[in-house]
Amino acid sequence: SKVDIANFLESSPRNIDEMVKELRAFATSVGNGHLRQLMNAFLNDSDFMTLFKRTPAAKTLHHNYIGGLLEHVVELVALSRDVAKHFPSIDMDLLTVGAFLHDIGKVKELAVRKSIEYTTEGRLLGHISLGYEMIAEKVKAIPGFPAELSLLLKHIMLSHHGEYEFGSPKRPKIQEAIVINYLDDLAAKISNFQAT
Repeated sequence: SKVDIANFLESSPRNIDEMVKELRAFATSVGNGHLRQLMNAFLNDSDFMTLFKRTPAAKTLHHNYIGGLLEHVVELVALSRDVAKHFPSIDMDLLTVGAFLHDIGKVKELAVRKSIEYTTEGRLLGHISLGYEMIAEKVKAIPGFPAELSLLLKHIMLSHHGEYEFGSPKRPKIQEAIVINYLDDLAAKISNFQAT
């Protein structure tokens, strides 16, 4: 009989299927057809979703439990959308999909075995580079995906840690990237605070 490791590791306090439903609802609200297709390309990729539903958001820091990445992403999308209501010039679609995608590389960076461990890919490349590759691959499969839109999404991915010393290859240069960088940091800090 196969032992489910989830019985021995902490899991997200939130219901996994409920969180996936929330993400699907966010995807439905994205008006830009190309961005909506991209978000759905991930949500409808069963191999990706299997990993996404159990991957932690970190090995030791915030949301470091099964389903932690999903929980962190749902929280960040909701937070970003709330904040954007105060800044009418922000592109809500780009922000929503950028927040959804910012940490996807973690499904390849972290593995849940007997404990949370870094994969070889994770140790050698890190989640930002891995996520960048994943976006590029999915974008390629969508006919007519605008090059500029792809650039902006990749920029959000590459700048979401904000500063070079925190592992970002780029600093945020567009409003949507700035919002995601600050709210990502805020969500992590609050999560750490609650865990102590």
